[in-house]
Order: sequence, then structure tokens, then C-alpha cells
Amino acid sequence: MKKKKTILCHTCGGNMVRDTRSDTATYKGRELAIQQPGWYCRDCDEVVFDADDAAVVESAFVKLKTEVDNILPPSEVQRIRRKLGLSQRQAGALLGGGPRSFQKYESGTDWVTKAMANLLRLLDHDPRLLRKLSRNPPDSGPATRRRRSTLRADRQASAANG
Repeated sequence: MKKKKTILCHTCGGNMVRDTRSDTATYKGRELAIQQPGWYCRDCDEVVFDADDAAVVESAFVKLKTEVDNILPPSEVQRIRRKLGLSQRQAGALLGGGPRSFQKYESGTDWVTKAMANLLRLLDHDPRLLRKLSRNPPDSGPATRRRRSTLRADRQASAANG
């Protein structure tokens, strides 16, 4: 019989063994059962997770968050963007968020907003809508402010002229 590899527990000095145990990931009151690998101490309640072990919890959290908040997970954002034939930069410029937004969404370092998730779902359902967006780029900030100032001045002039 092969002996299990152990490491020294930094809390009590006992032996920690590599094991997988039942645990629960929780987000906004919703729970998801997971099988959590890690180093578990035989003598105390200490647990040590490496990067791969922590990824199990992160994956469960992403799943819960996307379901509870009705947003898209990183893999779906990437799938839809690729389906639309857009680079990450192009997607950020055309759909909003800036040049690095889609890199952040797809790497999981930032979440898509509910509005962006809904836009991506619409474009996934009907990619032809993308052409309408690319033909009508959003107004830039300063030009919009100038038009508002001109409108306000025109209204004031009209009011003064009676």
C-alpha cells in the first residue's frame, strides 16, 4: 500500500494530506456544492489551497454570479465577440467600454454590465444588428456639448425675440 504524501501544518505542526472534500460556494444567498481539493490537516481544521485548488472556488463563484446577476461568463463574451468577427479592441470601441474592456471581460478580471450582457445577447441572436451599430457611431462628448450649447443659445435668442 502506497503511503499518502503529507506536508507539515504551519498552524499545529501536524500532518496535512492532499484530499478533496465537499464544500459550498455562496453568492447573494445562493449556494453551489463543490468538491474542493486542497491540503487538509489531520489534527486541526487548517486547510491550504494552491492556485489550482482556488480555481475550483473561483469557477463556482463565476457560475453563481452569472446566474444570479443574469450576466455573461467570460467564455460567452469571448464566443460572441469572435462570432461577430471583432477583435477585443474593435468590440470595445464599437460596443463601448474602451480599448481594453473586452480583454478584461474575457480574462475574468472585470465583469460585463447587465446592459453589455443584453447587447451581446442581442448581437448573438442577430449579428446583422452589428452593421447598424457600425453605420451609426455614437456622438463624441465635446461635439455633443457644442450642439447643446448652440441649441441653448438658439432657444435664448428665440425667447428674446419673442
